[in-house]
Amino acid sequence: MKSLKSILSISGRPGLFKLITQTRTGILVEALSDKKRFTISAQQQVNALDEIAIYCQEGEKPLKEIYEGMEKTLKGQKCISHKSENKEIIRVFDEFIPTYDEDRVYINDMKKFFNWYNLLCDYDFFERDKKETDSKSKTKKISDGD
Repeated sequence: MKSLKSILSISGRPGLFKLITQTRTGILVEALSDKKRFTISAQQQVNALDEIAIYCQEGEKPLKEIYEGMEKTLKGQKCISHKSENKEIIRVFDEFIPTYDEDRVYINDMKKFFNWYNLLCDYDFFERDKKETDSKSKTKKISDGD
């Protein structure tokens, strides 16, 4: 799984963005969807996915850990659409995070969670894992032959 540090969510803008560099007045980002670059001012709310966590009964669980588990379960395939019915979204969310805090995690959070996961799948975010796995299995086969 690639690092979530450079993948950003920007308040008021749909989709996910990749951090390119810092500027004097803010940051330069690139939209993952169409590769368009633009500057975000320092006044806008920007969150790196690496810093986001889901409220659970035992504390907060980082998004990276949850997405890694989902990727292993789904083998890099997309999950439920964020446009599905609320009951279905809650059911699937509960499968992946059974201990989530029902009082602090809202349906909009769940929709955003699934939308982001599907966007990361679209942009081959989990692709590096597959390449690393392939190279590890090849190395293992070569060493087993000795």
